Amino acid sequence: MKQQLLKQWHSLKEQEQQLVMVAGVIFVIFILVMGIFRPLNNAIAEAEKNQVKQQELLTWVDSSIVKLKAGNARTVTSSQNLSQIVNATRGRYNITISKMQPNDESLRLTIDSVQFNKLVEWLDELVNTKGVLIENLDLSRDDKPGYVRVSRLVLEK
Repeated sequence: MKQQLLKQWHSLKEQEQQLVMVAGVIFVIFILVMGIFRPLNNAIAEAEKNQVKQQELLTWVDSSIVKLKAGNARTVTSSQNLSQIVNATRGRYNITISKMQPNDESLRLTIDSVQFNKLVEWLDELVNTKGVLIENLDLSRDDKPGYVRVSRLVLEK
């Protein structure tokens, strides 16, 4: 096979050989551009777009936390204890608490997986209508988009 190709190559005129070499170089460049560089550029653009979305989400989360903390200035007194308030309100927001530790005037909660928007709505109700203070809130991203894990939520009356 190699011999046949060499024989065919030598049978071509010099101009035809140059034309085939130029066409080969152009073909290799085309393959490099379409097969490697273009997909890489598309992947980079997609990654940058995802980074912008994640940055916007982080900004929104930060502003939501600031709003929740700002809501702490208003105090509404309730005769119920923290455990009763939490248990009475969590059902409306589909929040499943995996761990609840009462401690004097505070309550520490752990929530495995919860939709972020529902968590914010629930915390907003606790703060603005029940007079609960958010002492500490530690969140981490869950595997499902739009969901978070609450490793520590400390509420005070």
